[in-house]
This record gives sequence, C-alpha cells and structure tokens, in this order.
Amino acid sequence: MYQVLARKYRPRNFIELVGQNHVSRALTSALERGRLHHAYLFTGTRGVGKTTIARILAKCLNCETGVTSTPCEVCATCTAVNEGRFIDLIEIDAASRTKVEDTRELLDNVPYAPTQGRFKVYLIDEVHMLSTHSFNALLKTLEEPPEHVKFLFATTDPQKLPITVISRCLQFTLRPLAVDEITEHLTHILQKEEIHAEQDAIWQIAESAQGSLRDALSLTDQAIAYGQGEIQHQDVKEMLGLIDRTIIYDLVLAIHQNQKQRVSELLMQFRQQALDVSLVLDQLISTLHELALLQYLPDLSLKYSAEINKKIMQLSQLISAQDLQLYYQVACKGRSDLQLAVTQEQGFEMCVLRLLAFRPLQPNEVLVSAAQVQPPAAQIAVQASVQNMQPQVDEYQAQAEPVAEIQSQLSSQNPELSSDDFLDEPILEVAAPNSPVHPDQIVFDPTSEDALFDLDESNNDINVMPDSIDQIEASSDDFLFDEIAPLNDAFDTETAKPQDSITGVEQAEDLFLSHQQMPIESVHAEAVPAKVITEPTLEETKVAVKTVSTQDSGLMPQDILRLSPQELEGDWTVDKWEYWFRNSALSPAVQELAQQGVMTGQVDGESLFHIPPQYEQLLNQLQHSLEQALKTEWPNTHFQVKYAEVETTTPYKMQNERKQRAYARASELLHAEAAVKDILQNFDGEIQNIQLK
Repeated sequence: MYQVLARKYRPRNFIELVGQNHVSRALTSALERGRLHHAYLFTGTRGVGKTTIARILAKCLNCETGVTSTPCEVCATCTAVNEGRFIDLIEIDAASRTKVEDTRELLDNVPYAPTQGRFKVYLIDEVHMLSTHSFNALLKTLEEPPEHVKFLFATTDPQKLPITVISRCLQFTLRPLAVDEITEHLTHILQKEEIHAEQDAIWQIAESAQGSLRDALSLTDQAIAYGQGEIQHQDVKEMLGLIDRTIIYDLVLAIHQNQKQRVSELLMQFRQQALDVSLVLDQLISTLHELALLQYLPDLSLKYSAEINKKIMQLSQLISAQDLQLYYQVACKGRSDLQLAVTQEQGFEMCVLRLLAFRPLQPNEVLVSAAQVQPPAAQIAVQASVQNMQPQVDEYQAQAEPVAEIQSQLSSQNPELSSDDFLDEPILEVAAPNSPVHPDQIVFDPTSEDALFDLDESNNDINVMPDSIDQIEASSDDFLFDEIAPLNDAFDTETAKPQDSITGVEQAEDLFLSHQQMPIESVHAEAVPAKVITEPTLEETKVAVKTVSTQDSGLMPQDILRLSPQELEGDWTVDKWEYWFRNSALSPAVQELAQQGVMTGQVDGESLFHIPPQYEQLLNQLQHSLEQALKTEWPNTHFQVKYAEVETTTPYKMQNERKQRAYARASELLHAEAAVKDILQNFDGEIQNIQLK
C-alpha cells in the first residue's frame, strides 16, 4: 500500500531531522549527560517537527541499548515506536479529550510502572485545547511526577497555555524552515523516489509551503499526481494557481519607465487569466522587497533560474532605492485597501495606477502650485485664459517687485498693454526647496527636456534661468506670457523669431537676469523665477509657416523628431551619444542630464563626458547610474567627466532644433488643409496655441 511522503520520510533520529538544530543540540546534550527533565514543551507552526521530535525523544529514552541520543533502530522498542504500537508511549489528542474527566483518567494510570520500556511517556498534542479544569488537575502531577514518567507537550498556540504549566516545562520553540532547507530535502527525497523534477518547480513548492515541511511534502505528492509522475514548473504553477514571476518583473519595469501602454496590456492579461489579484499583489510586494534587499546585499544568493536571477539583478540596479521604497509603501497600502474596494480587481488596478501616478521628486525638479500657498514664495506673473484671480494678485503684489518692473518695461515697449492686463491673470508659484508640499501641487514631468534646472550653490536654492531668448515668446505687435501647457502632454513649442521683433523681450530678459543676480532678500522671495515655456503667438505661427526648410517639406512632424539610427562603434559623436542615451533604459533624470553634455573618446574604451560646471551637483548624484549603464553595454569603458563649457552643439540644442522644425512643419500642414483655409477665409479666423502631442 502506498504511503504518503510525509509519513514515509518522517525523521527517525536527530541526525535525519531537518532544521531545528537548536532543539536537537539541546536534547542530544541532555541525553548524553543524563540531565533529563520530566516535562518538555514543543511549540511552533504546523509541520515543523513537534510530534516527530517528541517521538524521537521517546525512542531515545526507551531504546534497549540504554538512554542514548542515537537509538539503534533495530531493537523491539525502536521498531514499535516507529510503527506506532509502543505501549508505553501514550499519545493523546487534547483536542478530542478536553474534559477534566479525561485528564483524571490519564492521571490515575501515572503511578503504575511502564509495561515494556524504561519510561512511560505521555505525548499530549495540541495541549492548549485542554480546559482550565484539566490544566488545574494536571498541575500537581506535572510538578512532581514519578521517576518513570515523562511528559511531552506539543502546541501551535503556546499563548493559550497557563503560565503555571509553562513554568513547569522546558520550552523549545521550533522555527519555520527556510526555503533552501526545504528545497534541499525535497530534492533528496525525489532522487530516492527516482522522480524527475525541475529545480524551479521544487523551489516553488518549497516557497508555497511557507516554512512547513509537511505541507511541502503534501504539495510534492499532489504535484507528482498532477504531472503524471513528473514535476514540471508550469504544472506546479497551474496547480497552485500562481503567476509567472516574469510578468511581475515586467509590471515593475513598465511602472518604473512610465510605459502606460505596457501596463494596460499586463492588466488585461491578468483579467483574461482570471488570476487571484490578491496573490498577484502579494507577489508584487515580495518582489519589491527582494529588489530593495539586493541593492544593499548584492551578494544575496537567489534560488531562481539563471534567466530570472539575471532579470532581478538588472531591475535592482535600474530602479533607485527611493523609488522602491515608494512602490513598496503604495503596494502595501493598496493591499490593505483591497477589502474596501467594490471588487478586488478594482482595488488592485487602482493600486497599479497609483504606482504610475506617484513617484519621488527628483533632485532636478521643483514643485509648482496652481493654487494659493502661504508666502514667501517666488512669483512670476503670466498671462493665461483663467480669470477672476484678482484677490491672489493683490495678496502677493508686495512680494512681486521684480515682476512689476518687468511689466513696466513691457508696457513701455507695448503701449497697448495696461497694468490691468497683467493683474487680471493668475500667479505661477515656485515653492522654496524646503517648503511643505501643498495638496494642489503638481510636479514637472522629468521626461521633458526643460525640466532640468541649474543649481546656484551660493544660496542653496534651485535657481531657474532661461537658457535663451526663445524661452520668453514675444512679437512686435503683441507680447503675451502664454499659459503653461502641461509638460507631459505637449512638446515645447519654441520657435525662431525675426531679429526685429524681440527688442522688448531683450530688455525684459536683461532685467530678469539682473534680478537673478540680486540677493534673495532684495526680491522678497526664497527662490528665483522659473523659466516660462509658452506656445507661439499668431505672428510667430505665420513666420514658422514661411520658414520651413526644403529638407522638411516632404516629412511629417514625427519623422522630423525621430532620431537617425547610429552604429555605436568607433569614436563617440554627438549623434551617437544622443541616439544611445535616448534609446537606453536610463531613468528620465539621468537622460535629462546626459543631454546637457557631449561624449568624446572611444565607444568601448576611454571616454570623456563634457558637461557645464553648473550641473556638477546633479551629476555627482546620478553619475553612478550613467557610468553603470555604459559599462553594462561596453565592459571596456573607462568613464571620466570634464566640467567645462561645451562649445559644440549638445543633444539638448539638437532636440530643440528638431522641435522647432517639427512645429513649423505641423503649422504648414495645418494651414494647407482645405477645411482650415475655408474657416480662416470665411470667418476671418486665427490659429493659436498649436501643440505637438
């Protein structure tokens, strides 16, 4: 008759015992030195060896060779204990004998000498199930039993035992077994059984057992039956209702890289497979814990396949520590909220969307609030389509002296604009670096090339300065600070201007930069103004239509923005450098920094990164990620940095140039549409705020 693995391979001595070395060592030493207690209490979760250790101890006490820590296994006593028919080993299930009458019956037989062995051993399993009266009846005998009596108690819930009982016993707490211990034991058993098993499947069974060796052996029996005599990894996953770990890794990577389309595909895959989303979320949390642990313990041994191990290590190097901490916190909060959601699927999907929506603030970003915050704060007046903002302007007018001067300069250049044109508009507020985060604050998207700001070490604040005159849009007929378009929804729309139409803007910029160099106290703010990114005006749109180059006349805007493929070998060029980092797995913050400099030297050898000195502080924080990515791609890379002004063109300037060309081409195509022409002619219309999305 077939015997299940959990019974067939039950340890019969302390040598065969898996784990629990602290228990076997203490009991072995006590047996060898003859220092035996009259009562032992074994506690721990299910399937870790409580009853097994108690039976081994009973065998050691009654072996015919004498009291020993290594029973002979061949005498009549050892054989009877192994077969469960030793008359002086009285096993009692406390769950079915809870009444005090049952305990009294047991105690009535205690004074009698053992029939066959050296000691009469009472093994009471799940002893915490006894009633209070039963414990009270047991106390006196437990404290001073006859010399031939030993009490062995086993329980999974020692907190329910009276302290009077615990104080009369030697307590041993058995720990859950480690995954590698269970894996090693299962591999040994399957080799004896001559059953083919994949190592990943064995590891999955060991992990699902959650520290219980008996559960692991039961799952192994089930897997053998499910796989028709073999244990395959895919069969084990289907049997346990588990998901492929690679899907979790893909989900984490897609969230980190903000790949919304990929995340939606994975969510649809979860729906189609009808997976238990609570298990998926548990697996996601475990994966985040594992990645965070690997960042601080890179030598931590992984028990997965080589392919999965490689993916885990790559993820741990790609995702920053602060991102992992935020992901872990959001996922744990989502797990606790699953029961509050209408359905678990809804709660899981909202948790994933929350992971996409929130992320730590990068060192190169500032907070922007569209609502009122408490002063002091740097303020810049901008014209927009939002009205009814007069109270906010009045409140901050005393702290907007530089803005008032700019407005006076602009009014002198454009008499048609009055002060009311400025005061009726909202305030764009840049919070100081150490100011508290307002609930209405939003964060600049780091994927935008204009999200990188210079650092002024003199005041330790984030100083945001316009890089060129193109960043403040103007025309000779009408000057507007246009509303700020969301950076994650539109490209910058900076276009070239005729030289005769920017006189007023040049003076405004000079005044702007003069205040940039003034002490903070003089402008009554803790941060300096942020650069304003605007859409082109109507006049600029007309100019852009006329200035489309012949090389772009047959192209679509997206074709103009697309980078030309480069052979990444030989000497570095600015085109190769831009093509590599824009197509790499670098984080958005590192890519923003990379576009401000150029790389020279050999692709797979000595390389020198030129970058302006104002980015030194940011590069010190992100240099490791950039260098690691280069060495991963080209192992022979020797990366060095040179802080100096870049005289040649940079990827940032090249990107802006492509955007200007793409905008001009988009405007040309739009004006060439027949329907648009009819509207403009029939209704005397104007096209404003063209955006590339």
